[in-house]
Amino acid sequence: MKRILSTIFLVPIFFLASAGVVSASGSMSPWAEDAVKLMNRERDERGLPPFVVDETLAEAAQAKLADMEKKRYFAHTSPEKRTPWSFIEVAGYEYRFAGENLAIHFKNPESEHVAWMKSEKHCQNILDPRFREVGMAVGKVFFEGRETMLVVSMFGTKAGEAIDASATKEAALAMCRGEEPVVSGAVSDEPSDSPEGRVALFVKDISLKSASLWKLIVESPHDVAQLLATAMFAGSQVSALVLVSGGVLARERRDGIFPS
Repeated sequence: MKRILSTIFLVPIFFLASAGVVSASGSMSPWAEDAVKLMNRERDERGLPPFVVDETLAEAAQAKLADMEKKRYFAHTSPEKRTPWSFIEVAGYEYRFAGENLAIHFKNPESEHVAWMKSEKHCQNILDPRFREVGMAVGKVFFEGRETMLVVSMFGTKAGEAIDASATKEAALAMCRGEEPVVSGAVSDEPSDSPEGRVALFVKDISLKSASLWKLIVESPHDVAQLLATAMFAGSQVSALVLVSGGVLARERRDGIFPS
């Protein structure tokens, strides 16, 4: 069963199949080529391996663009509740980790990249040491009353590929914040706006145990059961101690050792 450890979205959105969508596979568009170069430069500066362009991920990105344009939505999930990783699966990419950044209304890849890097979670996708490949689709479409550009960037690591245990999304987030890596994490949905374009973010990590009790119950029922069992055991021990102590005191008072 596939596990997705991280999913992130940056949203500017929409695509027109007839509008000339181009992907960052085989022959890349100038926009996609520059976008990948900018991301790889960020990774190189931090000692991370560069993204390898993957055609299957690019096909998944194109399908996501087409779906958004056809159904007129700009969101992480389609009106039919299709998630980004569902497009990745349909394209035939067998993943261990997968993520997505979306962007719209940007005039060039440089301004788009700046917006992504200013958003911690989008930056995290770009610097995540677990991601090895990227696929992009770029389309000029008519959306929200004007002609504009929509970009989908999908990240992935193929199933079965070995990943260093020290490679975590927390380490990537720390790099985005300029901090040392910390052991923490979160599932979040945070919008972010830019004067030049619009982005939106969604992070999905099904392996992560949230600090929220409700999310802990939903995501890690086994851990919750263990926690409850430990609490019940401790409670029973305290109750037994109280009962024994009470019995001893009652007997001592009855026998005249302590005045009542």
